[in-house]
Amino acid sequence: MKKTTILFFALCAFGFSSYAQKIDRLIQFSGYALTADSLMGVPFAHITIVNRGRVATAGPDGFFSFAAREADTLYFTCVGFSPVRYVIPAKLENEKFSVIQMMTKSDIYLPNTIIYPWGGRENFPQAFKDLHLPDDDIQRAKRNMDRERLAELGEKLEQDGGEASSLALRNSSARTYYYGQTPPQNIFNPLAWAEFIRAWKRGDFKKK
Repeated sequence: MKKTTILFFALCAFGFSSYAQKIDRLIQFSGYALTADSLMGVPFAHITIVNRGRVATAGPDGFFSFAAREADTLYFTCVGFSPVRYVIPAKLENEKFSVIQMMTKSDIYLPNTIIYPWGGRENFPQAFKDLHLPDDDIQRAKRNMDRERLAELGEKLEQDGGEASSLALRNSSARTYYYGQTPPQNIFNPLAWAEFIRAWKRGDFKKK
């Protein structure tokens, strides 16, 4: 009697274990997440296994491959796309399963945002006191084109990329042109003396 009972429970346990393994079988789940309109890969889409709390990430071309179980519920999400729910079939013929999951783009419209220059609310009173209302376009244009202002900006502003590269190329060209010989000195150049005299008469060397 004891042997029969032990055999019965052993068969039941074996059958239950086999059934549980069949229902909860691991599979290799892979595929592509593609856009529904252009069939392009959805880069770095997130695939969440809802009932297990695991998250996988697709590659830059939308390809994904990870271990899952039969009957798992998956949740495909990506910024700019509507989330998609997918359930893996419960009874599969083999341990590998592939899908192509389409995802639809979703447009998100954010409200207009105005960025103020005073940083925080506590700085607003002082910023309001220092506020200078803009003049009309003609007055602003005259003020921006003022010669003294332009001269001051010209002294303070550094060379941009185009000017610096042009100067470097000219210097390199001059060194290459006079390679192996002494470059000429402008002190013996009559044109340079003429330009110097004209600048002296204009007052370019006077202290401002």
